[in-house]
Amino acid sequence: MAFAGFFSRRQDYFDVNLKYLFYVGLWPREDFSRSQVILYKTYEIILHILSLIYVVTTSIGTYQNKQDVAIFLSNLDKTLVAYNFVLKVIVFVVKRKHVEKLIKEIATSGDRISYNQKRLMALHVIIITIVTTAIIGAFSLLALFKMEMIVEAWMPFDPHKNIMNYFLATQILVITFIVPCSFRSIAMQGIVSSIVMYLCEQFIDLQNKIKALDYSKANDLSMRIEFKEIVKKHMRLMRFSKLLSTTFKEFFLIQNLAVSVEMCLNAMMVTMVDREQKTLLASFIAFLIIALINAYIYCYLGNEMIVQSEGIALAAYEAPWTSWPPDMQKDLLIVIRVAQKPLSLSAGGVVTMSMKAYSQALYNGYSIFAVLNDAVD
Repeated sequence: MAFAGFFSRRQDYFDVNLKYLFYVGLWPREDFSRSQVILYKTYEIILHILSLIYVVTTSIGTYQNKQDVAIFLSNLDKTLVAYNFVLKVIVFVVKRKHVEKLIKEIATSGDRISYNQKRLMALHVIIITIVTTAIIGAFSLLALFKMEMIVEAWMPFDPHKNIMNYFLATQILVITFIVPCSFRSIAMQGIVSSIVMYLCEQFIDLQNKIKALDYSKANDLSMRIEFKEIVKKHMRLMRFSKLLSTTFKEFFLIQNLAVSVEMCLNAMMVTMVDREQKTLLASFIAFLIIALINAYIYCYLGNEMIVQSEGIALAAYEAPWTSWPPDMQKDLLIVIRVAQKPLSLSAGGVVTMSMKAYSQALYNGYSIFAVLNDAVD
């Protein structure tokens, strides 16, 4: 019963995603009192500080182990994951007002989101959270079992002196990474992905409405009104898409660069790490899998947005427009010409988020590795 209530048909568009953002300190509520605002702001700042502590301590730990190539690469990989998460949090906090504005406009647009789509929006963040936590938790437990540090980090005490110190160091790493870095990244991915899912569903709805237009003299007025609403909705979705792309262009750029670097580091790790260090290699691959899954989700949704926005032009052409009055045919031609330019998500104005960009990011990572490998040889 509780689980069924979680996916209530009456819940708002992005209810689950916004609650997730709220719990990880990234979405203050408007109805808060002054004392609640101060308390929540304090909570948000504490999480910022914890994430910075993780980045700083692991960076120092990476530098301290620069002589051991395997540990150095492993630490560098996990530290770069944190850099990726922290940088995206900074971008999100800076652009949060723009995100709030976009979500409010979507909520008041009158567009309907199907129950299945709302459920998919919620399940997306839940499944990613479970998978990510399971992978990180499994390798953390393995490190605990072998009495090894999850990540080599600087501590004001010697973690290897005794068991108490070791467990304290492990707890510090978990506290400074799980919620401040990992869960925050998932929460941001959830809201971005859900907005793209909403846009794609509305583009499909527009396609169906355009195809269903059937003109006759009897329904001339009603059809003109309906066609006008279709054009207004298309213009609104175009504005939403451009606002989303502008708001998150730095966010997507960081994501793309992170995947390329992850690919490069993992390729180097495979060639340099001895077979005896299977645990280290496995943890590398696990973090790579997480990075690739996250990148794939963004690129797949970006690609879907391109396809569905272009589909409006095809749907307009396939509509029974031959029986329409000349003035409506001209208006439809404008819709076709506008829709032929696909709506997309930009990664810093450098690349468009799509499956092509995903493969390009992997290729770039391997290319960097190949150059470095040749230089070392």
